[in-house]
Amino acid sequence: MSLVAKTGEAGFRYPYVIGWTGEIQTHPLKWIPHRGGFQLGYAIPSRGDYNNGVLRLRQGKKMTGRPDFTSVNTRRQWRCMDNRLCQVCACSAVDAETGRIWWLLSSDSGDGGDGYTNAPPTCRGCIPEAIAQCPHLRRNAAVFTVGNCSPFGVRADVFLPYLPPLVPYERNVVLTFDDYDMCNALGRELLMRLHDVQPAALIGDARAWDRP
Repeated sequence: MSLVAKTGEAGFRYPYVIGWTGEIQTHPLKWIPHRGGFQLGYAIPSRGDYNNGVLRLRQGKKMTGRPDFTSVNTRRQWRCMDNRLCQVCACSAVDAETGRIWWLLSSDSGDGGDGYTNAPPTCRGCIPEAIAQCPHLRRNAAVFTVGNCSPFGVRADVFLPYLPPLVPYERNVVLTFDDYDMCNALGRELLMRLHDVQPAALIGDARAWDRP
């Protein structure tokens, strides 16, 4: 797996977490025995297929083809969430001085409290770049530091249990680990609940941020 962001010919740094057209893969699914019932799985199993009890979408890892800013790479997104890594540069988003996690969100996303999000953290150094490159964030950026985070659920495609899993009957739906049996879900993004969320204040026009 690539461990860093990719830089284009013009020096533009593509965020580590986004998907690439050359990473799209198709792998047959099937129902496999699981705890007295059945669970969605790949016809040819592989290490790392499951995380938090949910089957994860398989994709390539080499950032080939064209960048797709409308999608994320499932494994890279999961890695950033699990390890508190920056979604832009893939380095730690944990502040070395405070131990808190830097998190960039949209102010109209509804995630500005102790809620959940599918957006991985963004380290302090990459926040200005992320805002500058995204028109939506330039209008709606909200920066926080977070005391901790924990897995909340997934965005996933859901299949009808025990029927041939050819086409999901629901796509990209939010499923929580507390309320949903993940046996018939194909996870695309990990959702994290944010704890002890504190806003970080913008200083002037330099797009620098106060520490909490």
